[in-house]
Amino acid sequence: MKSFRPIPLLAAVVSLALLGSSARAGDPSFTYVDLGTLGGPASVAMGLNDSQQVVGWSHVTGCTVDGQPCRRAFLWENGVMTDLGLLSGDEGSIARAINESGLIVGTSERDVVAGFGVYAGFSYESGTMTALADLGTSGSTFAYDVSDAGVIVGSVPDPVTVRDTTAIWLAGAITNVGATEPHSYSRGNGINENGLLVGLAWNLFSPNDATLFDGVKWSTIGGEAGPFQNAEAYDVNNSGVAVGLQAFPSGSWHPTIWTPGIPGGTDLGTLPGHDIGELFDVNDAGWAVGHTWLDIDPGTSRAVLFDGTTLHDLNDFLPEGSSVVLFEAREVNENGDIVGTAVVDGFFRGFMMTLDGPWEDLGLGLAGISGVPELIGTGALEGGDPVTLTLTNAAASATTYFVLGAARIDLPFKGGTLVPAISSPLGTYFVLQTNGAGELTLPGTWPNGLPAGFDFFFQHWVADAAGPLGFAASNAVKATTP
Repeated sequence: MKSFRPIPLLAAVVSLALLGSSARAGDPSFTYVDLGTLGGPASVAMGLNDSQQVVGWSHVTGCTVDGQPCRRAFLWENGVMTDLGLLSGDEGSIARAINESGLIVGTSERDVVAGFGVYAGFSYESGTMTALADLGTSGSTFAYDVSDAGVIVGSVPDPVTVRDTTAIWLAGAITNVGATEPHSYSRGNGINENGLLVGLAWNLFSPNDATLFDGVKWSTIGGEAGPFQNAEAYDVNNSGVAVGLQAFPSGSWHPTIWTPGIPGGTDLGTLPGHDIGELFDVNDAGWAVGHTWLDIDPGTSRAVLFDGTTLHDLNDFLPEGSSVVLFEAREVNENGDIVGTAVVDGFFRGFMMTLDGPWEDLGLGLAGISGVPELIGTGALEGGDPVTLTLTNAAASATTYFVLGAARIDLPFKGGTLVPAISSPLGTYFVLQTNGAGELTLPGTWPNGLPAGFDFFFQHWVADAAGPLGFAASNAVKATTP
């Protein structure tokens, strides 16, 4: 048996740099998650926060309105979809955004026919859905986005003109910020943490313009401010980068980015074979998501990701041979996770594409009866950078075999699954002991010179005197050099 020494964590495998690389040529890697439904045939995902809480709408079981399935706002979290209900007297609801504290906003609806009906903006918090205040008119109100500070942005009818105007809500109070916008109509779509909001504005019988409000004054960032017409802004990140659509010389709407200090918008084009598209959301890293399609056939829509350099078809990140079609992408969080709508067996289905980080929990092992030890890896995996492997939930003061290897074998062992190949030249194990709380922390550094895309596997096998098999296996984690 080999004893553990507090040296760089993988010093035993410095020769790994000599192996061939499985690099992904710089492209991100994702795992597809089907969000399911509330029992009905379809669902749509529209909002996401950094905790992977997802909101949208889903059809529900046993409910129809005018022969059509009812749709209800949902919150999806850790694999469970929860019906958020609707406001009293309404027939359906849609959740559009969720902030980091879990505050959800959207609209509750009734008498909807072909997209027209009566809508009421709502906020949802601590199990309660509350109608947003209006400006004293009886028209529909809409809530489209919410900041982490709890500022909600949307639109309401103006009490004087009875035309749509941009509004914000904070702590239940409403402010008509669109009153000073020079167009006849306006709508707020997105807001960042600095209070900067974007949307669109228009006059009767005129194209839309993309607009921005900095808390004091309005400006037109796309449309009539430039040589082209028809523009709409949907979101803005904390650097002031806005995304949406604009008609460029081609005459078709294209996914567009507006960058502070750069006049006009940047035309990102479309996927090959498409001629129209839009972006719905942008994160602070500059990743933006949306969809493009062939104008004469909306069924050709495909979800897209702009990673700051390239406009990707998000479908290219699905497993080879997948029958799922990612139809549109609605939001990307600061971790790079993306939500939107797929087509599965002919029905819309909410999805999440989780960005595969350098550490992946493989979820294997799970033998033993004294609790399931959990292994967690942290660190950026850049050469020379610190890394930490932490074992929790094990038996107190227990002997543990920390196993690691550059190959994965998934060998049945002691009622669990041994993941790393410890018999190879690039595999090994150390005999260690947990503390009185059943925990163990292994600090170290990631070796220099490893090829991009190189995988390494870690696991613990903990002596379990109470278990009939004598061991409790932790989950295995995979570390991939970026």
